[in-house]
Amino acid sequence: MSTGITMKTVAAQAGVTQATVSMSLANNPRIPPATRERIQAIARKLGYHPNPYVSTLMRIRRQGKPLKDKPALALVCAQREADGWRNHPAATIRQMREGAIERATLRGYRAQEFWLHRDGMSNERFSDMLHARGIQGMLISPVAEGAPPPALRWDYFAAVCLSVPLPALTITTVCNDHYFSSLQAVRECYRRGYRRPGLVLLQTHQLRFQGRWQAGYLMAGHMLPDIKLTHPFYVRDWGDEPALLRWLRREKPDVIITPSNDMLPGILARAGHRIPEDIGLALLACPKVGDDCSGVYQNGRMIGALAVDTLISQVERNERGLPSQATTLMVEGQWNEGRTLRPLAAAREATVP
Repeated sequence: MSTGITMKTVAAQAGVTQATVSMSLANNPRIPPATRERIQAIARKLGYHPNPYVSTLMRIRRQGKPLKDKPALALVCAQREADGWRNHPAATIRQMREGAIERATLRGYRAQEFWLHRDGMSNERFSDMLHARGIQGMLISPVAEGAPPPALRWDYFAAVCLSVPLPALTITTVCNDHYFSSLQAVRECYRRGYRRPGLVLLQTHQLRFQGRWQAGYLMAGHMLPDIKLTHPFYVRDWGDEPALLRWLRREKPDVIITPSNDMLPGILARAGHRIPEDIGLALLACPKVGDDCSGVYQNGRMIGALAVDTLISQVERNERGLPSQATTLMVEGQWNEGRTLRPLAAAREATVP
């Protein structure tokens, strides 16, 4: 939303030219630091906000490039296969890519895709390749399961990663609020009369999400009266049907909360359990709003778009390298009613703390 304050207004207030204001707001080293700080303070006081799209066009013109040559942002696939982001089995991760590309286009940038492991090159060579192409900003996909964060030449780029906070890197990250998602899932199950929920996760989820799904689940047990949590079950892979059935017989949950519906419905059906008549099923990552499965829709497109907005802000502030203090932006999930839980009956609706 425009405030009505223009660069010309800032220049008049500061007693300088509009070009000086533009370079100061871009942290151009040709302007003395004291002058930059004074002009930036005046701009903040006046409430001036540059139009990022106009900033992009002006930069292109200053560089003498044709208008069709939009500045590129690197979308870096950090999966083990070249198409591992585009064709990832998790709908949310695929949607992150789609949302990122859509937002980059909307903001006047060109999203150019790269594979981190292209031609078996090292992280350093990969960094040099992007730098040689004049790319200033990179958005990194979720890294492959079990893989370490990339070790790139961060001083070349503004960078954002689609990930929960990475302890090994002070990089800006954007992700779903996994803690809130699991807390929300337990609350919605509780509202529908379930009192013995069970959490089923892959073992790799414990490390990947740093216990956030478990934390929300366990916290719900303290917040909701008359609820009896089962012991969470961590399966090595979804094909370990015997172990899952042993847990099911031992813990006797009345609803299962889990990220994926790929395997569980079949396992439950073969064991003679009907969904939702005998046992409920709530997903932590529904593929879309309106899906038949009840649970949390993480909105991967919004996550991807927010990540690109964050990256463009860094690029247009001329920020490069890893920040001294990491930040993480989290997107709350949206509840999808679905059909795998009992309907919410108004007469039985409980008050949720």
